[in-house]
Amino acid sequence: MAADHQPKELLEFSDDLHYEDVTPLRHFLAARLAEIVEAQPEGSDARFAAERLADITANDCVQLGDLLGAWSEVVVEGRVDQPGQTQRLRQDVMIWWGRLCVTADRFRDHPDHRSRWRALQFMNLAHAEFMASLTDAAGGTYGDGAHP
Repeated sequence: MAADHQPKELLEFSDDLHYEDVTPLRHFLAARLAEIVEAQPEGSDARFAAERLADITANDCVQLGDLLGAWSEVVVEGRVDQPGQTQRLRQDVMIWWGRLCVTADRFRDHPDHRSRWRALQFMNLAHAEFMASLTDAAGGTYGDGAHP
């Protein structure tokens, strides 16, 4: 099973994320946010807010790295379809990746920004297919029926 857990060239699902995806994103965000911090006057509210965002973002990167480390173990051990904590871990990876990508998107015009850094809509193909089954052609979530 370990051979199946290789980084994908095109990131389509959050299940495809790896611990190694966090480092370049963390460095990019740290550099961009440091630029914003330095542009603010010392002791100002704006500088405080920028410093806090930089700190929180760095902590989010650590959190995502920890989650991806745990996810890697789940994949290698073949437990990806277990209910409960495994599914919560899978969801958390997608959520935390999305949080960081929203911040990175603010800097999408920077030459070091990577198109890979985007929020992902689905955890895996099964999740995408399940969500598609809930959506009718008009974009509703209850097919041809009314909301219960």
